[in-house]
Order: sequence, then structure tokens, then C-alpha cells
Amino acid sequence: MKKLFKSTKGLLFLLISFCLFLWMIRISMTKSLFFGFLIWNLFLAYTPYFISSIIKEKMQNSSTFKLIIALFVWLLFLPNAPYIITDFIHLHHAKANLIWLDIFILFAFSSTGLLLAILSLTEVYKLIKQKWNLQYANYFSISATFLCGFGIYLGRFLRFNSWDFFTNPLLILKKSFLSINDPKTWFITISFGSFLYLLFSLFKSVENISLEKQKH
Repeated sequence: MKKLFKSTKGLLFLLISFCLFLWMIRISMTKSLFFGFLIWNLFLAYTPYFISSIIKEKMQNSSTFKLIIALFVWLLFLPNAPYIITDFIHLHHAKANLIWLDIFILFAFSSTGLLLAILSLTEVYKLIKQKWNLQYANYFSISATFLCGFGIYLGRFLRFNSWDFFTNPLLILKKSFLSINDPKTWFITISFGSFLYLLFSLFKSVENISLEKQKH
């Protein structure tokens, strides 16, 4: 048990298990599987972290071409992590006497997804910084967060998912182009992108301070 608390993956396992535990409590209280979609969304949220971990552990010495392809696939799945925040839209289905539980469940799942996004982005940031340079890493992290914001818009409002890029890329491009004139597109992209970048910057700053303290 101590090992779980000493590793990032171990703590993530406990956090995800806690989310599942909350969901099971809701099932026992309501006899309903309604929030089951959160399980699938949490799996999708873990996917970019899983991909970035594979890249970090096994692809650091790969060719530039292979690494770029892997990072592109990672970027396609990254919006799935913070996307869970938008699941608060389902709160109107909550029963009046259980709204406190549903808020807590949605908060637990969405904050876990958000944490997975930041951890994954941090891993990729470090990899790019090491493989190329700090400037590339900074440019990439800014671009990734705002593309992630746009990806959330595509998922919540246009109802696309990451797999659609492989099965119907032309439709995604068409819908994306048409959405340029929709103010909601810009609001979701900029607001979520800014929020993610600020959180990432805060996480990076705290980590740097911790490393500096360890050196001294």
C-alpha cells in the first residue's frame, strides 16, 4: 500500500478507484446506472496519459518522424481528459434529495480528468524540452491547450469524438470550418484553453519550486 502512495501511477489508481467507489454508492442508493457514461469518459480521459507514458518510457530515442506521429495521436485524445468537466450538464437529471451526491461524483470524475490532462501535458512538455529545446516545448504546450479547448467544443457541441478523425476526417474539417462564425466556438476554445494553460503553468511552477528546494 505504501508503494501506491509513493508513485504517481499508484495515486492515480487510488483516485480512479475512489471515483468508481462513489459511482457504486450511487447505484446502491438509486438502483440506477445513469452515470455509467462517466466510467467510459474516465477511460477516455486516461488514454492521453497512457499514450504520453508510453512515449516517455519507450520512444525518447525514436526517430523524429515516429515521435511526431505519436504526439499527434496523443494530441487527438488529449481533449478527452478535461472534457469530463462538461458532464456537469447532466446535473439537471439529479434527484433533489441526491443532488449533493451527484455534484460530488461529477466533481470527482471531472477533477480526475483534469489532473490526467495536466500530468499528461507535463510529460510531453518535458519530452519536447529534452528532445528539442525549451522554446519548442513552450510553443507546443500553448498550442496543445488551445487545441484541446477546441476539441472540447467539437466533442460537446458538435458531438465528435477522437475516433472520428480516422473514420470521417473530412466531415470534421467541414464542421470545424463552418463553426468559425459561431461565437460559442471561440468562447469555449479560448476559455478552456486559457484555463488549461494556467493550470499547467501553475503545476509546472510548483514542480520547479519543489526541484529547487531539493537542490538546496
